[in-house]
Amino acid sequence: MPTHPIVDAHIHLWDTAAHSWYPKLGEFAAAAGKPELAGNFLPADYERAIAGANVTGLVHVSATTAPRAYLDETAWVEKLGPTLNRPVAVIGTVDPALPRAELLADLETQSRSTCFRGIRVFQGLSPNTPAADAIASWLQDRDAVFDLVAHPGNMLDWIDFLAGYPKLRVVLEHLGLPQGTDPDQRTAWHNALSLAAKETPWLCKLSGLGMICPDLTWPTLEYWLETSVQLWGWHRLVFASNMPVDSRAGTYTELLTTVDRAVTADATDHEAELFYAATASTLYAL
Repeated sequence: MPTHPIVDAHIHLWDTAAHSWYPKLGEFAAAAGKPELAGNFLPADYERAIAGANVTGLVHVSATTAPRAYLDETAWVEKLGPTLNRPVAVIGTVDPALPRAELLADLETQSRSTCFRGIRVFQGLSPNTPAADAIASWLQDRDAVFDLVAHPGNMLDWIDFLAGYPKLRVVLEHLGLPQGTDPDQRTAWHNALSLAAKETPWLCKLSGLGMICPDLTWPTLEYWLETSVQLWGWHRLVFASNMPVDSRAGTYTELLTTVDRAVTADATDHEAELFYAATASTLYAL
């Protein structure tokens, strides 16, 4: 287990019993063979999941799919803050199908939260569109963070588009969303991630492997971890658990144990500090 403090740069909290903000969550959980993922995941559940790990900061990322529910969710997470017993940053979202004026108004509303640090749009946002331009411009003007959802099929387009926003702070989510584990998908992911690492100043979240891998053991994650470190280096990678979603493949403790094997084998003490906490703490102002 890590000896360094941890900033967990990507978690989701939800109260599905009280809020109808996640209408697609049940379908996702059923498809993953983990229907329990659609149940509540609240601060006490996160504490149980980390099993005593020294987590000193959190980044909550919006996962709402109900129309504009992200406005209520941002306010809800801010109210939850004191119960989490550590600094919390919020990455909100926005509906890219909204007219520009409404889209910008929703961004402004969320930005009034003291926890707000930026946004991600999980689905429906493409580069080189009016919505992408509105979002990137707004974020850059406010020095906010763009948690970028890109995959091998559109990585080059995002790289080209975001080159037009040189001051925008970008962190690539979930290692660029590999689409599977077979040889062709691995090659496509490797090429896309290599291109992003070489052509951009972005950071990258080392997370999301539980969405494609059957478990979180070293033999299963070794290729993904070692390749990511080779391409990005520890100074540009950020630890993130993607809990509870990645729990479909294993526990928080299993994830930390496997990741720390790579850290212990390869990273200096300073690099480990950057990876586990310092880079995310600076990026998300924790």
